Amino acid sequence: MSKKDYIGIFGGSFDPIHKGHIESLKSVTEKLSLSKVLVIPNKVSPLKDLSVASSLEKIKMLEIAFKDFKEIEIEDYELKKKGPSFMIETLQYLDKKLGKNKHFLLIIGEDSFQSFHRWKNYQHIIKMTSTLVMNRPGLNNDLTAKAIELHQDCIENIDGDNNLKKGKIYFIQIKPNPASSTHIRENIDDQSVLAEGLDDDVLKYLQEQKIYNKHD
Repeated sequence: MSKKDYIGIFGGSFDPIHKGHIESLKSVTEKLSLSKVLVIPNKVSPLKDLSVASSLEKIKMLEIAFKDFKEIEIEDYELKKKGPSFMIETLQYLDKKLGKNKHFLLIIGEDSFQSFHRWKNYQHIIKMTSTLVMNRPGLNNDLTAKAIELHQDCIENIDGDNNLKKGKIYFIQIKPNPASSTHIRENIDDQSVLAEGLDDDVLKYLQEQKIYNKHD
């Protein structure tokens, strides 16, 4: 399968989208020379609390954050569907929408990899994609080690030509940014935290809309 058929899949709550998301996705896109990456915000994550930002606010923040990235598209499927967001259902939807000749690269952070076994039908997700795990600072290494042991039969190194196989899990090294959506929400009145963690235009938008301090 040609590399031009690779489609990156990057899902998350993005509540809000921060520099860690932006920089890591840019790094992976450049490292693998991806021509198309779908950013998929969810409305209800089975493993997280309910979002603060509305669906429209998430879309707007993502459009602002990735306005200069021609390879990146925003996919709103999970925002429109009812109930919790499950990646397996999203992949099945995209498989029908885009055609079976496409090769999905599921891009996740190391923190998500630690709990990957809790995802609905995670084994089928692995079979449908090449899973790319980005390193992330400040995590419990023991949990990563346990996840590696659990998935050891699927883990493979990326070769020099970036030829990726479905059913395999690859670790990709990036320069991590410690920004955290939770930390940003909890310190929404701390300008230094916001300036450090958020894109300038995203920050301007969420402050204008008072997304995280609507009680003011």
